[in-house]
Amino acid sequence: MTYTSSVFVIVLMIALALFVYVLVPRVQYLLLGRPEPRVDQVVRRTAGFLVLVFGQKKVLKERVGLIHFFIFWGFIVIAFGTLQVVGEGLREGFSLPVIGDNRAFYLLKDILSVLVITGVIVAAHIRYVVRPTRLKANLEAGIILGLIFALVVTEFFYSGLSYALAPRASHSLAFVAVGVSHLVGGSGASALDAVGHTLWWLHVVLLLSFLVYIPNSKHFHLIACPFNEWLRNLKPRGGQIYPVDFDAEDAESFGVGRVEAFTRKQLLDLYSCAECGRCQDNCPAYQSGKRLSSKLLITKLRDHLVEEGPRLLRERRAAASKSAKASGEQAGPLDGHENDTRSGPADGGAALSSEQARPALIGDVISLQEIWACTTCYSCQEQCPVQNEHINKIIDMRRHLVLMEGELPREAQLVFRNMEVNGNPLGESALVRGDYLRMLQVPTIAEEPEADVLYWPGCAGSLDARNQKVSAAFVNLARAAGVSVAVLGNEEKCCGEAARRLGNEYLYQSLAAENIGVLAGHNVRKIVTQCPHCFNTLKNEYPQLGAEFEVIHHTQFLHELASRGRLRLDAGVLGTAQAGRHERAVYHDSCYLGRYNGVYDQPRELLKLAGLELMELPRTRSKAFCCGAGGGRIWLEESEGERINNVRTDEILRAAPDVVAVACPYCLTMLKDGVDDRGAGDRVRVMDIAEILQGALSLSSQAGDSKLPERGNTTSSGCAAEEKLVRSPA
Repeated sequence: MTYTSSVFVIVLMIALALFVYVLVPRVQYLLLGRPEPRVDQVVRRTAGFLVLVFGQKKVLKERVGLIHFFIFWGFIVIAFGTLQVVGEGLREGFSLPVIGDNRAFYLLKDILSVLVITGVIVAAHIRYVVRPTRLKANLEAGIILGLIFALVVTEFFYSGLSYALAPRASHSLAFVAVGVSHLVGGSGASALDAVGHTLWWLHVVLLLSFLVYIPNSKHFHLIACPFNEWLRNLKPRGGQIYPVDFDAEDAESFGVGRVEAFTRKQLLDLYSCAECGRCQDNCPAYQSGKRLSSKLLITKLRDHLVEEGPRLLRERRAAASKSAKASGEQAGPLDGHENDTRSGPADGGAALSSEQARPALIGDVISLQEIWACTTCYSCQEQCPVQNEHINKIIDMRRHLVLMEGELPREAQLVFRNMEVNGNPLGESALVRGDYLRMLQVPTIAEEPEADVLYWPGCAGSLDARNQKVSAAFVNLARAAGVSVAVLGNEEKCCGEAARRLGNEYLYQSLAAENIGVLAGHNVRKIVTQCPHCFNTLKNEYPQLGAEFEVIHHTQFLHELASRGRLRLDAGVLGTAQAGRHERAVYHDSCYLGRYNGVYDQPRELLKLAGLELMELPRTRSKAFCCGAGGGRIWLEESEGERINNVRTDEILRAAPDVVAVACPYCLTMLKDGVDDRGAGDRVRVMDIAEILQGALSLSSQAGDSKLPERGNTTSSGCAAEEKLVRSPA
């Protein structure tokens, strides 16, 4: 069959022109952002691109991801088949190299096409019948699914009619095309040719309509996503918050208060979002009834960019034109001053009017409740199949509020003041920070510079009464293993992690610089931390400021000692297990130990060595539910929705454990608070892994153990510190 190629060429050119007409402005909006070069490690980027895009690695983490996998690959193969169809319509006997006469290709195309149709039907059923909250049952999604379905069906019938008119060996294995040819085999050649002509045009028009529609819909992610995958952040997860250069001479503001202040990669994220809702389904803020939805965060920013894009482009062009005009004039000082005076009020008034009419990024587009609700747990980014980066956007907006507007929660103001004055968020005197560990006869690094490791208990392990017990347990375990431990004592200050995530980058860098200076002064090379937040900050973020030392978490360190046989444990001697029954334990994965740093196995193996019967929670490992304390949230009130720690506690209590094992002082505090709030404190214990191992130490290993100071003998940080670390009622 030969059709009028000139008409098709005209239609094709119109479609391509419309596609470019819509695409170009969106690219221009993208370029409004700040440059962020990400063209390093080309081999690693390309390898990851192949796995993530063509292998659909993150998509397949969900069962329904298989549907997307088949639609994705089916569409690719169908696209080659469509090129063959278009070529046949333009020139009789047209054949694509390799594909044109390849029987295996047409068999594969029919198989994948059937899978695509099946996938579209299942996707429509999920979206419009099952209607999960993460998916919006809107017209746009229906149009896309309808176009995909129609493209496959029209190609099926066109191929079948073509095969009926002129059977070809290349199509002999294409079972759908052959089946259609049998259905229409009794029709006359002229009728088949006419219907085939119509189907060819219908298929082509549908294809070009799909092409034009993509940039105008959420399916623009089909174009943006591959670039986003290649430009993904290759830094360690825990070190992806970029530092602010406060010494930059051209810096006019810090943080992000306007959409164009985001980086180009951050704006590309907005186009790449597929609105699948996986981030929202795994967001502790959203799942506990907060206003924040990680999916809506992205889509609202995208809509704001598209809405404001034309205005921003006009303003930028006007500014460039004015700058060019000014540089071309050779006015004297007096003339220049007079010109500025005459034009100033008018220009300023116009600018003011424009600003007043422009919706504010913070407040109008993204509310303060959304910005402050994030726990920075990384679950949204862990689940996102297109490598979107939500957390930096929120921290950037927090930075603008704190550093530029001075607008922040009242509780955060107190925390920042405590950090500035006392070097800790609890408000305890810096002079008592090392008292508790001194009572355990732990030397400072100044007193014992040759100690095997420097122990970093952090603010909680030094000053909070409940977490001081964890510090004591770790010291006992280290001594039982023959490891010498030293601390910084009063020289240690808060690592600044909470300040950074609450937007006070200046305070964070000040604290970090002081700590790095102290560590360098003592020539420290190996640090063991109790807190995953300190662990992540020292390991992944301090190197941004020039620090160089090895940092490991206490569960990693204890696992290493146990693996070498230096920790001898008597399984099942925690003291409360019934005869003949091991205690049942669940392990709660800390976000900053697990998702951020990939430490999942060592804590679990330690619990098994301690003789506990380990059970897994429904949401565990990379999908573990946050305790609610991260992102500085432990210091803020939680007055909206359900408490995140209570949501997690309810999930834990349904498993009916004897022990809730944790490896983070924040998690210990939040879950103990949740267990007590649910009235289960008398039957369920919340314990750090170090405490559990201490209880399982063989008697022969305990001879040199340090005795825990009596509660009444703790420092002044005792009960008061514990009360401050436990979140106050909303």
